[in-house]
Amino acid sequence: MSGRRVPRTRLPACRSQAAGRQEGSGGSMIFLASINRQAPPVCPPGGSMSLRRAIASIVASACLLAAGLSVDVAPAVAVPTTTAVFNNPLGTAAEKAAIQTRLVELIDGAPAGSRIRMAMFYATDATVPNALIAAKNRGVNVQVIFNDNDSAKAPYAALVTALGTNLSAASWILFCPAGRGCIGNRVLSTVESINHNKFFLFSSTQGASNVVVQSTANLHTGRDGLGGWNAALVLVGNTAIYNAYSGYFDDLRARVANNNYYDTGRPAVTSGNAKIHFYPRQESNGQPYNDPNEDTIMTVLDNVACFGNSVVGTQDGTHRTIIRVNQAIFSRTYLASKLWALDNAGCYVEVVERYDPGSGSEVTAMKNLLAATNSAYGGPVVKYYCVGDSVWTHSKYLQVEGNYYGGADRTITWVGSHNFSYNSLRQSDETLLQLEDTTVFNAFRTNFRTVRDAAGIRSVANGRTATCP
Repeated sequence: MSGRRVPRTRLPACRSQAAGRQEGSGGSMIFLASINRQAPPVCPPGGSMSLRRAIASIVASACLLAAGLSVDVAPAVAVPTTTAVFNNPLGTAAEKAAIQTRLVELIDGAPAGSRIRMAMFYATDATVPNALIAAKNRGVNVQVIFNDNDSAKAPYAALVTALGTNLSAASWILFCPAGRGCIGNRVLSTVESINHNKFFLFSSTQGASNVVVQSTANLHTGRDGLGGWNAALVLVGNTAIYNAYSGYFDDLRARVANNNYYDTGRPAVTSGNAKIHFYPRQESNGQPYNDPNEDTIMTVLDNVACFGNSVVGTQDGTHRTIIRVNQAIFSRTYLASKLWALDNAGCYVEVVERYDPGSGSEVTAMKNLLAATNSAYGGPVVKYYCVGDSVWTHSKYLQVEGNYYGGADRTITWVGSHNFSYNSLRQSDETLLQLEDTTVFNAFRTNFRTVRDAAGIRSVANGRTATCP
């Protein structure tokens, strides 16, 4: 028998009453809870019992095993739990594909009659689309929304063929309208809105219900997918958050423009230790688009206090609150100024980003982070990849370890498709998932340190200038 072998008990040859041959079927895999290890079993008369009758008879089953079969026992599939998943673009092929692999496992674990929903910016790699097609073919209802893309190109064409485009059917694929997102349609300067989402919803998979996967990765082998640093959060069993995502998905499908969806479409939903934010979010009436008052991240930072902790934070005895930022695009200049101010006030601020010196707002944000200071705290610690590097970060997460909203020793993570860019805040279809969970927080903290200390990343000090070749 070909395939993976596992340790097994070798039985003595059975004695056929009809002849001295061994009985068995080379293609059968039978597991016995207990085996008589003493006398060789006696095969039934004729030695040609059918597999169905063999299963019903312990003696006959032993005869099958005695023929020297390898007993392959499939490992039990663990029920999903809330957890974080990260890839490593500098690692092995398996490490690069870690998020993709987990997605395929969850897709493969969805039973017939269940539903999978995916909202995604774009795809060039067929691995996840092929898994979705296979799921549909075994009876799973699969619904997919992409940003405006060429449906005749791979892998979209295969999805169109397999799922169809009839939105009243159980399975379908939809592309947002050209030049806009499915909800956001605002143009700032020459920049259009997009559906930048990267999430999956499983009504049931691997024994769990209401599973949300919020990823930062596109379905691509390049730096915004397997080839760059990315993160995903698997949230299991939070029905209210799952339903909020599903309602948002319904609104994406409806394609009704709403450039203040954050406030007037589907406001943020809190359930237990989780909270979900949906975008775009509009500035206050009469204010410029870069007004910080209508910015979720600014609200977070405005409610951080640098002291008052006794357990978490810096481990030098002061327990100063730590703020960690890992961002693919950091162009909201006032967020950089706020982080600098918090560091000067005593917080410990660390930033990892992908930096584009050709973007005026990114240059200004970087300058604001690195503004010279005589503070005893030394200014934010900044590590960065240049936009032209072969590897960079594509993650989009924020961590607060310490005093937040008047509560000390908190550990909160925000992750989603949402960059620290004006496009993500004001224009595009985006999500930002907040979770206060120590295990997940620790996993993201470990990932942050891995990216921060990775080979090839650049470092720049207080008062200096970030440069790229």
